[in-house]
Amino acid sequence: MLEAFLNVVPITIIVGIIYVIYRIIKIKKNKLSVNYFYEIVKFIFVCYLTGLINLVLVPSNLWSHFWFYIKTGYPTGDSLGLFSGSFNFVPSLYKYLIKSELSIGTWVRDMLIGNMLMFIPMGILLPLVFKKINKKNIFIISILIPLSIEIIQPIVGRSFDIDDIIMNFIGIIIGYLVIVIFRKLKEKNT
Repeated sequence: MLEAFLNVVPITIIVGIIYVIYRIIKIKKNKLSVNYFYEIVKFIFVCYLTGLINLVLVPSNLWSHFWFYIKTGYPTGDSLGLFSGSFNFVPSLYKYLIKSELSIGTWVRDMLIGNMLMFIPMGILLPLVFKKINKKNIFIISILIPLSIEIIQPIVGRSFDIDDIIMNFIGIIIGYLVIVIFRKLKEKNT
């Protein structure tokens, strides 16, 4: 997991730099006033999305292939595995509690928790970047984003996993609730 994260850091930094240059040019050209908080949040959102897309929507070994080629000058010889994904339509909790087919070991626990934690920033950043995100539409968005990702994943050699949809949904909702609580505390203190 750490290796996958480190593999996408350089592309995330590059996209972040390009975004900052784009925003500076647009602000100067259109003589826009700058809300620094909003600009920083949008920058973080762009970097987060870049990292997330690279972690969940590109072939799992794409960046390790790329960096290996940069380092050595020749390809690894392994294939990227497009269209080779697998499918899991049965939640692990069901397999564990009802069927007793699964033991919740460290890998399963880490994957479940990791999939939730990975999407908490989405729930925090969405309402900060898009003002129309509210308690009425966050549930639809929290279902559509993970579902869209999971539908695409088998095409890029990853797996469709109902657990990912559930945990990503929970992560987005937790992040959104953090913002709701923060805003209520801020209103209460003003």
